[in-house]
Amino acid sequence: MKKTIITLGLLVGATGLAFAQEKPKTGNTKDTIQANSGKTKDIDEVVIIAYGSQKKGEVTGAVGKVNTETFKDRPIARVDQALTGQIAGVKTRATSGKPGEPLEIRVRGTASISASNSPVYVVDGMVVDDMANISPDDVQSIDVLKDAASTAMYGSRGSNGVVIVTTKKGASGKPTFSFSQYYGVQTIEKKLDIMSSSEWIDFATEAINKRWTALAPGNLASDSYEKRAQYFNLANTTDYNLANINYMIDPRWGTNQVAYIDWQDEFYRPAAIQNYQLAVRGGGKGIKYAISGAYFDQEGLAINTGFNRFNLSAAIDVNLSDKIKAGITLRPSYSQSYGATVDGKDNTAHKMLSMVPVAELSAGVYTNFWKNLQYRWAGSTQSPIGLMENTTNDTNEFRLLSSLYFSYDILPGLNLKLSGGATNNFNINTGYTPTFNLITNVPGQVSIGSRRTVNYNRYLGEGLLSYKKSFGNHDFDAIAGYSAENYRTTTQYNRNRGFPNDDLKTFNFTQSVSVLNSEYTASEWMLISMFGRVNYNYKGKYMLSASIRRDGSSRFGWNNLWGTFAAFGGGWKIDREEFLQNQNWLSNLKLRYSWGENGNNSIGDYRAFGTLSGGNYSFGGSVSTGLIPNTIANPDLTWEKTKSSDFGLEIGLFKRIDFTADYYIKNTKDLLLQEPIASVTGYNTIWRNVGSVRNTGLELDLSTRNLVGAFKWNTSANIAFNNNKVTKLGNNNKPIPTGFSDLTNIIMVGEELNSFYLYEAIGVLSSADIANAGVAKTVGAIAGDVKYRDVNGDGKIDENDRHIIGGPTPDYYWGFTNTFSYKNFDLSVFFQGQKGGYSYALLGRAIDRTSMGTTQNVMGNWANRWRSDAEPGDGKTPRLDGTTGGLLDTRWLYDATYIQLKNITLGYTFDKEVSQKLKISNLRLYVSLENVWRKDHYYGGYNPESVQSDGTDYGAYPNAKVYMMGLNFNF
Repeated sequence: MKKTIITLGLLVGATGLAFAQEKPKTGNTKDTIQANSGKTKDIDEVVIIAYGSQKKGEVTGAVGKVNTETFKDRPIARVDQALTGQIAGVKTRATSGKPGEPLEIRVRGTASISASNSPVYVVDGMVVDDMANISPDDVQSIDVLKDAASTAMYGSRGSNGVVIVTTKKGASGKPTFSFSQYYGVQTIEKKLDIMSSSEWIDFATEAINKRWTALAPGNLASDSYEKRAQYFNLANTTDYNLANINYMIDPRWGTNQVAYIDWQDEFYRPAAIQNYQLAVRGGGKGIKYAISGAYFDQEGLAINTGFNRFNLSAAIDVNLSDKIKAGITLRPSYSQSYGATVDGKDNTAHKMLSMVPVAELSAGVYTNFWKNLQYRWAGSTQSPIGLMENTTNDTNEFRLLSSLYFSYDILPGLNLKLSGGATNNFNINTGYTPTFNLITNVPGQVSIGSRRTVNYNRYLGEGLLSYKKSFGNHDFDAIAGYSAENYRTTTQYNRNRGFPNDDLKTFNFTQSVSVLNSEYTASEWMLISMFGRVNYNYKGKYMLSASIRRDGSSRFGWNNLWGTFAAFGGGWKIDREEFLQNQNWLSNLKLRYSWGENGNNSIGDYRAFGTLSGGNYSFGGSVSTGLIPNTIANPDLTWEKTKSSDFGLEIGLFKRIDFTADYYIKNTKDLLLQEPIASVTGYNTIWRNVGSVRNTGLELDLSTRNLVGAFKWNTSANIAFNNNKVTKLGNNNKPIPTGFSDLTNIIMVGEELNSFYLYEAIGVLSSADIANAGVAKTVGAIAGDVKYRDVNGDGKIDENDRHIIGGPTPDYYWGFTNTFSYKNFDLSVFFQGQKGGYSYALLGRAIDRTSMGTTQNVMGNWANRWRSDAEPGDGKTPRLDGTTGGLLDTRWLYDATYIQLKNITLGYTFDKEVSQKLKISNLRLYVSLENVWRKDHYYGGYNPESVQSDGTDYGAYPNAKVYMMGLNFNF
């Protein structure tokens, strides 16, 4: 794979060189380039940086940019989806295919253990928590600040990168209306390989016959159902609900007297996705405005799940005088998500996949539901179809993002800007689980209703003084600012059981029999910051920048509330030197270096303080309710700090090829970690600053304009390598177990974060292995059990043979886009993927381990299980009644390498004559295919990306293929 990617890059570069001598036919060279460049970068392109903007040629830090052209015709529900595969060093993962779910974004690796690793998001200059209420159609561009020199101005939040979203603004002139719409159909990207009904019948038959023949001498696998019934003194041999399923086979198997069910086909469905947006932008003398409204609706692949969102946006900028400007932005949104929880341990998808694919004809997919008995040879799990159709789990959320500013030009070049903003979220989740078993219960008897309300309010005030001055060959600008932020969250949760009936599924605690939960919590924290930056440019050749920020966070101990973070950067535009003038082949040559420090305070509130919980005291023999300490204070708890260096090279050739390379070193120390302490203190853990993590990496970005004639072809490619390593831990570098039950992963000095720490399966034990004392085995092992590597060579398999086998971090990840256009047609083809890293399929293990019995379904590989030495199967899948099912081993560890054809879009823009007849302009029709094709090694789950931060997957909601058609026009 590595060789393939590098070859692709070389081919792209060679192609660009091959066509580099072709000259523009007419017009100014720069204008022609800009008109035909597609994604080709120009040194005069403006990029957004912290509290301002710069020409790309003057930037001293590592900044990546995404324009709307890369995602305007894709069915994306959230702005963060637009980052996938577009910027080197920015990795996104869809940890769940559930509609409306955010992506996990990592900029230059994972640095923290317990604190957040997510970047900070900035929308039109205002820091926000996420981008959930921003319509992708409102976005003008996305800039990602990657190195410390770029992010240090955000101090306490910049250690994980900064994602800056700039939205479309109004412009002077008459109102311009734009309309965009698409409609598509989604289908499941991949089904899991689960045993079919015939395979499961064979599986169950073998297990039952083994138990029957071992039960008593003379019992034969060929013994009839009636003979076995007589053995257990069953007088009625036609009442199959009386059968002893451990020893009796259903005689109806293979006949039309029972139902055969593919549960995945019943559970997942083709689902609609649609989006509509109408916007008006314009302005008159002294005022500009941009107003838009959007509606997005996405049905979930799983039945009775989905997400919809209404967005409004209004941005108004007013020139009150020659020196005074003001503006206000309001972005309200309302979203609804619905449907029972699908992904995760013991949730509905897990239950569905483990359902026996056979049921009574009278019950079908509603087996063991309402008044239907469970199928005798199946487990007690209730119909997942019934659960999905009748469980209420609705979340309604109102968000309001509002901001305003006042700008005053005090003197030429000197400006004061005062701004304020608020984020107000109100979230209500209502749940109702009716009484599904109506054989032994009446409606409402064991029903559970719940209601959770979360009210989140965030307020920000900033003052910014900026100064710009040019004199001779010198350009100088500086800013100084102050900001204060306040966050407050209140949560109320009630959960009750037992209601008069299931007819009215409205939570009313006064009607319930018992209260299961009744909670109210509130939390608050503040951040105060002072910051400044200076940029200097001499002759457009030599650039210097320096910044400093001081933050105070209420989340830390009284002794260490404040942190100071500084950064500097330098750049040299070599192509502007005299010795490189009067040449046409070099359009850009620039060297950059930056160094800086950032902080991280993204832990929960009150971690530095001793908190109290409810408890009982005895006074005079009577029990009294009171409060007792439940956490230990640490007044010295302080900032997690990241120091990083970046070395950058930018090259432009023939005004057709742009290449950027960045090498970075990123060291994070004073990790915020919940460290175990001696129980003699009365506590189990304490929050401390312990340990350090190092990330190093190389990022390469290439853009070429391969053809510029009537037929145009542009290419954009990026690839990023990252090496992650723990360099220090607390308590004498004692390793920290993590992952599932702390048994799958480990954090250890010298290894990457959350390395997999497992038993290594190397095959299946034969009878000869069992007889050979030289073959290491687990205690009580039998032929057909999993065979493990004896790591320490002591002749036995035990805890000491667990060892590190890779980690979740890929060796590299990449994106590769080609765009073509000819006359009115355009085509875009986008690939992305990664090489290396591992995913651990906990869902796969849950339905793919020995000795699980036959009352649930298992993975399809069990059709090739070990049956005997003569029938060893695939050599990896053990016997169905083995002894090693409790061990977590590498049978469920998969190479996370994948390559994906992410999107193909074909569009047609109608001629002006056609548009004018319809009294519209820029009429464009397109078809787009999303998640078209994927090649991976992931057998135990739906998607190798859908894993938690430790690389484990307990059944994430599957991704969807999307087939859609869209329409855009202005009027």
